[in-house]
Amino acid sequence: MDHASEYNVEGGLLSLGEFIFLELISEMELPQDVHQFLILNKKTYKLILHPRFARIIQSIKGIVRFEVIYKNTVLWRIIGIADASCSFAAGRALWQDGNLEKIVSYVGHLGTLAHKTNGTTGNQKYEDGQRIAVEVDMTTVPRKATFFVENVEQPNFVIGIPEAIRFWAFTFEKSSSFTITKFERLIQSIAKGVEGSKAFEWGKEWK
Repeated sequence: MDHASEYNVEGGLLSLGEFIFLELISEMELPQDVHQFLILNKKTYKLILHPRFARIIQSIKGIVRFEVIYKNTVLWRIIGIADASCSFAAGRALWQDGNLEKIVSYVGHLGTLAHKTNGTTGNQKYEDGQRIAVEVDMTTVPRKATFFVENVEQPNFVIGIPEAIRFWAFTFEKSSSFTITKFERLIQSIAKGVEGSKAFEWGKEWK
């Protein structure tokens, strides 16, 4: 049975109601599958307006974007990801206590990505007031993390990231702060690749 009509659904798949469609979407595991289903026709695309749709999307593991804005940092402003096994103690730097090999850091005043080593140059430096984001895509093989400054994709990205991660942001001065402006799941990756893009593998020493 290859067609919905063979299951005695009069009119085929598109004759089903919105609640059945939402049930189908809730069983999907990848955001790409949801996207392909939505663009079948106008009827399925209207599902994005249903209150239940947002809750379903939030339950699907796939692509997540984490964005912050820093304030009064003076110098130290860093965003990154960490293996979910990391434990961060109060009053300690993120890279201390054996965590250096379990995190990736995008350092604002240097524009470097660091992991196990002091870092690699190529990404843009960023300042207070700018929107800094990391997008983690768990649907690709290998899994990857891409960084953005004011929605501009940065060339250096990380592949082979752990299957479970944490997002983090770091400041140092007492007067400094950051605001999380986005923490959302995406149906489709925003990262498209830019000129000069270079992948750095998690767990390796970068040069």
